[in-house]
Amino acid sequence: MQKTTVILDQYGRPIVQQSRLVVAALDVHGNIDSSTIQFKDEWDNGLRSLDLVVATSGADLLELLTYELGLVSVNEQGLLQHRIVLTPDVHVTVMRVLGRIAEALIVRECNRNPTANRRWAMYARRGKIPHRGLDNYKAVGTGLHTTERLYPTKYRPSDTQRDIIWVHVEDLVSELIEKRQVGASAGVPAGLQIKVSQDGFRYIYRSDIRRGRYEIPLVYFDLANDYYKLTNAIYQEERDNVRIGVDILRGRDVSPEIHEWLQSYYDVVYNLVTGRLTLDALIRDELLLDAFKKDVQEHNLGGDLIVV
Repeated sequence: MQKTTVILDQYGRPIVQQSRLVVAALDVHGNIDSSTIQFKDEWDNGLRSLDLVVATSGADLLELLTYELGLVSVNEQGLLQHRIVLTPDVHVTVMRVLGRIAEALIVRECNRNPTANRRWAMYARRGKIPHRGLDNYKAVGTGLHTTERLYPTKYRPSDTQRDIIWVHVEDLVSELIEKRQVGASAGVPAGLQIKVSQDGFRYIYRSDIRRGRYEIPLVYFDLANDYYKLTNAIYQEERDNVRIGVDILRGRDVSPEIHEWLQSYYDVVYNLVTGRLTLDALIRDELLLDAFKKDVQEHNLGGDLIVV
């Protein structure tokens, strides 16, 4: 939809009218919720309305935090509470939570979309063709709570390398094997390491790439559009052991949709961990919120995010 902005002169007289596209959420009656209206160019540039994000995807985020990350429980007052362990740098905490959310989103995308599964699995094994044989493998997040329940032997939350692996659909013990270069050792399980940041040079290049702390392809979701700054640093240091597009990938190029979700979730997670937003606010419908709380209590959900 479009919204007309009237610009006034110093005497309060209208002199120019500008029409700008806006985005907004609908309420339960199908009407536009005026509290969520935002100019589309602001939304596209990442300055996203918290009200709009909560209205459109707050419930989905809450489900991820609860059922996949195990970070939500109900306290004695009947309110939802998170169990996110804060670090001295709140920004680092937020990005680590987003990294785990990205892991869950990728696994969900793979499980819902065979084409996406082939694409992600291809990158995981350092292949070049997303062939149909990859349909025999299912994406599994090594730190997700659904993995702990469905594939307990693959639940490895302390694994700092493989955030996502692929297991054979008919033999859950067997994992997808990485396509190795000539002369390299064979039989290495394929996987992906997921990173989300607004400063990849500081938090990824210096801490992981420069120190050689990676074994498998690293997927970087650059929320500040700095992927090429990171790769340029790699080129300048002539790191021949790091292949751009193979050993390090840009998340938004593989899945623009997941990048959009993460961009939207940043402010929500930031406000949650700083106490400016409550988990209860993520579901606007009181009946749905009550049902959600009962489900959390019945299943005794909740866990700790260990930040190291």
